[in-house]
Order: sequence, then C-alpha cells, then structure tokens
Amino acid sequence: MVSKNTKKASLALMGSMLGFIVAKKYAPKDSYPFILIGGFIGSCLGEELISENLKR
Repeated sequence: MVSKNTKKASLALMGSMLGFIVAKKYAPKDSYPFILIGGFIGSCLGEELISENLKR
C-alpha cells in the first residue's frame, strides 16, 4: 500500500517534470520558474484529490 504522502509527492514530481518539459519547449533560457509552478500545481492537486483514510 502506498501512503498518502507518497502519492502527494508523486503528483508534485509529475507537475515539476511537466513544467520542465513545457519550459524546454517554449522557454529555452530559463526553466526554473516553470518547474516551480508545475510542482506547486501538482502539490495543490495532491492536497485536493487525495483524501485521508482516517480509521481510528
């Protein structure tokens, strides 16, 4: 079973990689802001889409 934090981290990583790909295609000079924005969007989606399973 994969933990909630692992799922969120994978979405942040996918967002960062997507931002990197977009940056390499459209902005060859500076790709760092695209990577940050992609990671931020992935983190936000992870917070909203992945629910906590509280079994107490």
